[in-house]
Amino acid sequence: MKGIIMVLNRILAPFRANQSNLPVLDALYSTIMTQSRAPHFYAVLQVPDTVDGRFDMLVMHTYLVVARLRDGGDATAELSQELFDHMFRDMDHALREMGVGDMGIGKRIQKMASKFYGRGEAYDEALSQPGDTALHDAIGRNVFAGIEPPADAVSKLAAYLRAAQASLHAQSLEAISKGDVTFPEVAAHG
Repeated sequence: MKGIIMVLNRILAPFRANQSNLPVLDALYSTIMTQSRAPHFYAVLQVPDTVDGRFDMLVMHTYLVVARLRDGGDATAELSQELFDHMFRDMDHALREMGVGDMGIGKRIQKMASKFYGRGEAYDEALSQPGDTALHDAIGRNVFAGIEPPADAVSKLAAYLRAAQASLHAQSLEAISKGDVTFPEVAAHG
C-alpha cells in the first residue's frame, strides 16, 4: 500500500499547488487568461478563434511570464513551475468539462505540455535572434498552423510579442512574484 501511495503522489505532484501561492497563481493566471482572450487577437490579427488558436494565445502569454520568472533564478523557479502546473490544472478541468473521459485526459495533457515546451523553445530561440525572420516563422508555424496567415498579421503579432517581452522585463520580479503583472495594449502593436 505504501508503494502505491508513493507512486500516486509522484503522479499527482505536478497538479498540486503550494496553497500559500494560490492567490498569486490565480492573479497571474487570470491576467494571462484575460490578455490571451483579447478580442483584437481574433478580430483584427485573425488568430484562429478555435480551441487551438486560443490555446496558442494562452501558451504565448504563459510562456512570457514563465520566461520572465526564469530570470530570477532559484528565487522564482518554484513560482515559474507552479504557474505552468496551474495552467495545466486549468486545462485538465476544461477537458473534463468538455466531456473528455478520464482515460483520454492524461494523453491530451501530455500532448498539450509537449506543445507548450516546443513553442517555448521556439519563442526563446526566435526572440534571442536579431531581426524577426525566426520569430515570424515560429508564429506562422504555431499560431497560424495549417492556414495562410492574413497579410501583416504575423509581423504585427511578432511586434506585440517583442513589446510584451520588453514590458515584462521592465516589471520587477518582486511585483510579478506577488501576482502583479501587466501586458501592453494589443492594439498598440497590431
